[in-house]
Amino acid sequence: MLGKFSEQIQINASATEVWNLYGTIEFANFVVEKLPHIVEKVEVIEGNGGAGSVLQVSLPGNAPYKEKYASVDDEKRVKEIEIVEGGYLDIGFNFYRIKFEVIENDDKSSILKLTIDFETKDVEKVHLTIGNLQAFGAILKASADYLEK
Repeated sequence: MLGKFSEQIQINASATEVWNLYGTIEFANFVVEKLPHIVEKVEVIEGNGGAGSVLQVSLPGNAPYKEKYASVDDEKRVKEIEIVEGGYLDIGFNFYRIKFEVIENDDKSSILKLTIDFETKDVEKVHLTIGNLQAFGAILKASADYLEK
């Protein structure tokens, strides 16, 4: 089964400011600092935050998993992250991708769009993705609060 969930939030900050957070490795550090109950630790295994970078992510109460920045497009302000080891792949998902897009409204506001694409043979596992979307919703809100200060 192929699936897709998405959510978006308006942020009262320029697209450049939002991308400066989401388009860099600093985003991982931001999440650990501001939301340690969601993401406990992030270690850079390979790369500098550009396409091809691999990170190991530790969530409270779960084994760490690895994600790879499949693409980072500074011009279009799009970052795609794929889980490459552990995590959802260990519990029946064949594919799991998270995409962040920063869309400019005007010079003082933008839209941050999150899309999760996945593939699983086990329909019963889809509820886990919904839970993950709720966690990402908290991350979107925290980043909006941070950027709007």
